[in-house]
Amino acid sequence: MGAPRKSPEKKRDVRTAVMLTALERAQLEERAGACGLSLSEFMRRQSLGRAMPAAAIDNRARALLATALLRLGVNLNQITRRMNAGRLDSFGLPALIEDIRSHLDRITHEPDRDRAG
Repeated sequence: MGAPRKSPEKKRDVRTAVMLTALERAQLEERAGACGLSLSEFMRRQSLGRAMPAAAIDNRARALLATALLRLGVNLNQITRRMNAGRLDSFGLPALIEDIRSHLDRITHEPDRDRAG
């Protein structure tokens, strides 16, 4: 079963040619592939200012940061349990909290470099 037919307003029936060098085309194809888009869809979104999906490499980096944050959270939980049991002082706690904040900031506030172009 094929895709449903598009309405006349949504059907893309106008072609526009753009002259590029081989290097420019290769660079655009690489960027489009990193976003999981066809070259046409990538160029359409870029030129019309539409949202771009996160590149696969960005997703991997965010996953690694999230894993690091999870590990730090586990450490924080262990330290807290020991402190509450009276078996440990707060020697490394401020540094650990700062490390957690740093990773959290990188995950939540890192600017999306390639989304707008």
